[in-house]
Amino acid sequence: MVSTEDIPGNTEELTEFILNDILYGLELDPVDSERLLSYMRERHEHLFGPHSTYFVLGSYESPFKYRLDEALDMLNHRYDAYAYLLATQPDLDVSDDIPDLKVKFFLHALYADSIPLILEHDTGGAVAEFGRVERPVLLERTYLFPRAQEEHYDDGSLLTTQDAILARAVELAYHADDLEEELAALAEHAREQGLDISTQDLKSYLESELGGRTPSYSGVITDSLVHLDSLNQCFSWTTTGELEEQLSNVP
Repeated sequence: MVSTEDIPGNTEELTEFILNDILYGLELDPVDSERLLSYMRERHEHLFGPHSTYFVLGSYESPFKYRLDEALDMLNHRYDAYAYLLATQPDLDVSDDIPDLKVKFFLHALYADSIPLILEHDTGGAVAEFGRVERPVLLERTYLFPRAQEEHYDDGSLLTTQDAILARAVELAYHADDLEEELAALAEHAREQGLDISTQDLKSYLESELGGRTPSYSGVITDSLVHLDSLNQCFSWTTTGELEEQLSNVP
C-alpha cells in the first residue's frame, strides 16, 4: 500500500495540496470543498482498501485502447488487486471554473499503489498524463511501457515466423527512415523464409495495430524515457504478448 510521507494524510492536507500544488492557489468555495471531500468519502473503499490498486494510463483511442484493456485484465487477475482507468471513475461535481478532470486525475494518482502508463505515440491525453506523473510524489510509483522504444527484431536470423515478421513491421513503423522501402524488403525476406506475406499484408497489419498513425516519440519524451529507464521503471515492448510479460515488473 502507498506509504509516502509526501502524500496528504487527511482531508485537510489533501485540500491544501490540491490548492497549492495542483490548482496553484485557485480558491475553492465551501461548496466545492465539501463536494471534493464527499467524492473522497465515496471512493474510499477503492482508493484506500486493503487491496493493491493500479491506476492504468494510456491512449483511449482505437486501436490503442485495446492494449489498456489487456493490461487491466492481466493486473486484475492478480490476487486482491483493483486495476482501473480514469474514465470508469465517477466525475467530480464542482464549479465550472475548477478543472475537474485534472483534480480527478490527481485524486486517483495520489493514492494508487502503482501507476502503469502504456505509451504508443507522443500525442493526445497519454502524453499529458506522462507529464503529470513525472512529479516527484508520483514518479516513484510510475512504470512506463513505451512501444518499440528498443528494437528486438532487427536481427534477420530471428525473422523466421509470421509473428516475428509482424513484430518487425511494428518496429519499422517507429524507426524506419523510409518505411515503404523497409516493408518491401521485409516482405521479400518473409517470402525467402517460405512465408506468404506481402508488402500490402504488412501495411494492413500496421493499420490495424496503429490506426493509420505514423508513431513517433519527441525528443522531450525520449529524454524522459532515459530518466525512467535509469530508475528501472521503463520497459519496452512490441507485441501484446510482450506487454503482458513486461507488466510483471509492476509490483
